[in-house]
Amino acid sequence: MPRRAFILAAGLGTRLRPYTEKVPKPLFHILGVPLLEILLENLKKAGFKEIGLNLHHLAPQTARFLEEYQKRNPEISVTTFYEKEILGPIGALRGARPFFEKSPVLVVNGDILTNFPFATLLEAHKRLEGLATLLLHHFPPYNKVLLRGEEVTGFEEGKGFAYTGLQVVTPELVSRLRPEDRELVPVYERFLEEGARISALVGTGFYWQDIGTLPSYLAAHEDLLKRRAVIPGLPPPPSPCVLSGARVAAGVVFEDWVFLEPGVEVSPEARLRRVVAWAGARIPPGFHQEKLFLPERIERDGEFS
Repeated sequence: MPRRAFILAAGLGTRLRPYTEKVPKPLFHILGVPLLEILLENLKKAGFKEIGLNLHHLAPQTARFLEEYQKRNPEISVTTFYEKEILGPIGALRGARPFFEKSPVLVVNGDILTNFPFATLLEAHKRLEGLATLLLHHFPPYNKVLLRGEEVTGFEEGKGFAYTGLQVVTPELVSRLRPEDRELVPVYERFLEEGARISALVGTGFYWQDIGTLPSYLAAHEDLLKRRAVIPGLPPPPSPCVLSGARVAAGVVFEDWVFLEPGVEVSPEARLRRVVAWAGARIPPGFHQEKLFLPERIERDGEFS
């Protein structure tokens, strides 16, 4: 049976506003490439042929992207599940029940950048069994999953390990979800109280970044531009300052690292430090630090805004 994965792509991206008012978070560019494309490419390389996604916020943008992606990759089957209202990371699984009926499915948060080998978690689940297998790591800001051996025993803030946003879930788990279920922790606490087994694989030595805030989004670029991390499908940049054919006026100064996509216009006397700008963006004069510049007009739901 083909390997199957589900990407959680419906979220509002509230921590990234106002940028996510125009662009859904899974389509945010990482070194000029939409994060969703990076995820899909790495799933494809790992042998995943059937991909499901939930959609809600700016759904037409994501749907158009997926349509173009499938044209370029006809060997991949993509199924979308539109949510009239946000169902949450666990409610989304129940909302897409037909996709989870055949076999265990790798579930991936649509806002994480990682080089962890996806197939490894699926293989670990076959060994560990249980309703689900979570990929965990030591990441103190988010540590809360308690373990005994390779089995989850509970959740407590600041203790144990952090959930990476990657897990394998079984048809049985999805069949046991209730209509009101939304968030992972309370649902999995209930399953544990009922005596169910939830397993965990603790990973080390891989790169992981949640790009759900502007600081973390910029941190991912810093890691890549300074070659602290390598993500499959993203060639290592030639230097920490990548201009990619941007139109740069006289007197512009670049500091630390900068990533400008083709077609970016930088005004005279601008000074940029830790800045990302997407194609078509215009950067005014002055000092700009730790900023993201989007073009003024972005296609949104079939129109431009």
